[in-house]
Amino acid sequence: MLEKLKTENMRKIIIILLALFATIAFSLKLDIVNNSDISEITNSTNYFVKILLKFNYSIEKDIFKSLLLFGLLIMFFKKAFFRKDIEKQGKSVFKIILSLLFAFFMVFGYSYYKINSWDMIFANTFQLFKSIIIFIGYYIVFRAIINYLFDIVFLQISMQEVKERANKVYNFIFVKHSFIIPLVIILICWLPYIIIYYPGNLFEDPGNQLRQFFGVDLPDWSAANSVNLIDENVKITNHHPVLHTVILGLCAKLGMIIGNTNLGIFLYTLIQITLMSCTFSYVISYLRKLNIPNWIRTMSLIIFALLPIVPIMAIRISKDEMFLCFVILYVIKIYDLIKNSNNQKVKIKNWICIIILSLLICLFRNNGIYTVVLSLPLVAIVDKLNRKSILISTIIVIIIYECIMSILLPILKIPQAGIRETLSVPFQQTARYVVEHGDEVTDEERKVIDNILVYDTLADRYDPLLSDPVKRDYNKDATTEELIEYFKVWFGQFLKHPTTYIQATMNNVYGYFYPQSNLKHYFSYAVDNYEGVNQIEGFNYSYLNIFRGERYGCQVISKIIQKLPGVSWIMNIAINVWIIMIIFVYLLYSKKYRYIIYLMPFISIILMCILSPVNAAYRYAITFIFGMPLTVAIFIDILKQKKNNEKMNKK
Repeated sequence: MLEKLKTENMRKIIIILLALFATIAFSLKLDIVNNSDISEITNSTNYFVKILLKFNYSIEKDIFKSLLLFGLLIMFFKKAFFRKDIEKQGKSVFKIILSLLFAFFMVFGYSYYKINSWDMIFANTFQLFKSIIIFIGYYIVFRAIINYLFDIVFLQISMQEVKERANKVYNFIFVKHSFIIPLVIILICWLPYIIIYYPGNLFEDPGNQLRQFFGVDLPDWSAANSVNLIDENVKITNHHPVLHTVILGLCAKLGMIIGNTNLGIFLYTLIQITLMSCTFSYVISYLRKLNIPNWIRTMSLIIFALLPIVPIMAIRISKDEMFLCFVILYVIKIYDLIKNSNNQKVKIKNWICIIILSLLICLFRNNGIYTVVLSLPLVAIVDKLNRKSILISTIIVIIIYECIMSILLPILKIPQAGIRETLSVPFQQTARYVVEHGDEVTDEERKVIDNILVYDTLADRYDPLLSDPVKRDYNKDATTEELIEYFKVWFGQFLKHPTTYIQATMNNVYGYFYPQSNLKHYFSYAVDNYEGVNQIEGFNYSYLNIFRGERYGCQVISKIIQKLPGVSWIMNIAINVWIIMIIFVYLLYSKKYRYIIYLMPFISIILMCILSPVNAAYRYAITFIFGMPLTVAIFIDILKQKKNNEKMNKK
């Protein structure tokens, strides 16, 4: 009894100490403290006193906030640490790695967010000391959260039974008419945005697609200029997906024929709105099929219908919105295959549907082929019964896609996208190297780099968060030999200063993992329409002036949403990436390996974001953000699988 009491008291002391350490860590400011910032520091002040003064300067004094945090952490740590049912499972390397990653994202993300480098951490010994304290504090908190999720929350979800509500209104919406009524609700809620943004929100990329379709030269700054034309009379290139360019162009052409450009643009907007609203309604209907808890179905409908950013993106003309719809529908098909693997032969109509969705994914994003290749063939590993059909379907998709890219487009004199778009990472690394170590660049290296990128202005063009300015002066006529020579120089400079390359890459991607980062391209031309497209002869695209005040209000609302607790979390890029990481690691942790495949389409898109030219580009991330209700719902369905299925997973 006495021994048990001692153990319990020790547990309480450790929890209090952990909570206190985390509270202190959260009270520290990582910002660099210089001697000049502290008036008490003079030339005669000794080193030890200087450290104490800097530490004092780095602590934020907010008694109420710190006391509240300390109390909440104690209560939470009691649930998350030293529980007998958790202790039996022992330490997990998965929990440790995930907690370390999240702590890393927070500490390094803050440094890059503030000064575009990790100097806040490595500037001096004192900064490193502070960083370690803050890092450990974050690790403690994230470890507690991961413990609580893995060993309590997910276990409770797996044991919870879902019962339909007796409420007639709820049953009418989510049970009897689980597709059509949510669709009607979504469209009604979107209607004000459709009206005030009539005929739709164009920005530079779709504007340039329309220029290409109508045979108008692109502006000098356009990234699509990086492609050499096969025929000067054919301006369309596959820099922007050809299928999307043609659909958008045909709608605009129809508007010009009937004498109203806006009607043509609105026709495309209606197609996009219809596809997105039907996709979201189908997701809600699919949640009913999975017997997902009522509150998740309700929250999903609220997000799709009432969260302003969803309709705002729905009327924003871009390939990304259609792409996200095809990916979401594709994930549903993939999960159905995984869930029912080895149970029955899949019907031909389902394979046709999967092939069509796969092709649309490939044709609406130039890197969409990787989304398919990194997911569909993997299903063959777990589904022996349909393995042959899965592999045949994958081969059919690849053959058709390659025939379109390698045969049809050349016949139509449409060139492929330039290699420039795949080189954002090395180009940013070279540009940062020139900025930081330009005095070490030899004449020969300068000449080799100049053959690919204009060297003299390279340092001035470098933007740590965006590679487009660096790529802008890419030599599209560069030969294969010149590219090979460039990569030899690139590798040699990497060996000299590897940390410069690492920093360049981290600076261009941290926004996808750090929740406080500023979003890029959140909503272009929110108040006034994009004028560039009107340089096309016969074009007269414009918003309705009468609703300019309302559009300005939408712009303000979108900025508020990025700051509001709760709502901002749902739409935050990094938090959605974290959720996918948590689900991925838990599936490993619980040995539910086959279900990882359903995450692969979203993981492939995250990888594409990392290689993309823009840090924290919202339009690149909307696929896994708007797909999150489906992702979470499928995960809950996995947790609720019967024990015999779990045994099958282990095998």
